[in-house]
Order: sequence, then C-alpha cells, then structure tokens
Amino acid sequence: MRAKYYGEKEPKQPAEISEVLGTIIEKASVGIDVRHGQLVADWDAFAPDDWVTFGRPVGVRDETLLVEVSDGSGATLLRYQITDLLKAIDEHFGTGIVTAVKVKIGAP
Repeated sequence: MRAKYYGEKEPKQPAEISEVLGTIIEKASVGIDVRHGQLVADWDAFAPDDWVTFGRPVGVRDETLLVEVSDGSGATLLRYQITDLLKAIDEHFGTGIVTAVKVKIGAP
C-alpha cells in the first residue's frame, strides 16, 4: 500500500553533498574524530618548522599522534619539542584532538 500526499508543499531543496557525506560519516564512524585526517593533511600549515622538516605524521590512535622520522638525531630533537607541537595543534584545531605525541624512527 502506498501513502498519498495531499496539499501544496514546498519542493525539497537539494542538500550540499558535503553536508550529506558529513552526516553519513559521522554516523558510521562513532568514536572517530575526522579532524585526525585533517591534522595529517594540514601538517605543513600548522606544525612548527622542525616538525615539518624532520617529521611526517602517520596518524592518530587513542588521542596519540604518531610522527615518523628518518633517523635518531631527528627523533631526539623532536622529542624535546613535543610541547610546542601540542600547543600548535591546540591552536589550529582546538583542544583535545591530540593529548600525546609518539616519535618513531621509520624508513627514510
């Protein structure tokens, strides 16, 4: 059985695709912060110079940002500057997106 609609109604306006996709992603990814992907994509725009030069963000897990560096000297330098990176992240994205940083030596 089909429902019948009576009366004059305004036709529905199409929604922006970004709004529709955003809603779908939010519902499908409960507990996942989509800003984490943006953090990786915008790295060069907000990260302090040494972090951009020596580090490459890999991703975020359990509010911990994983940054990969090519050698031990770069890792040592960046470990002393974790507070500066966290401050830059908070200023760019708001507080709470990342609460810790792990520096890992990876492939060059």
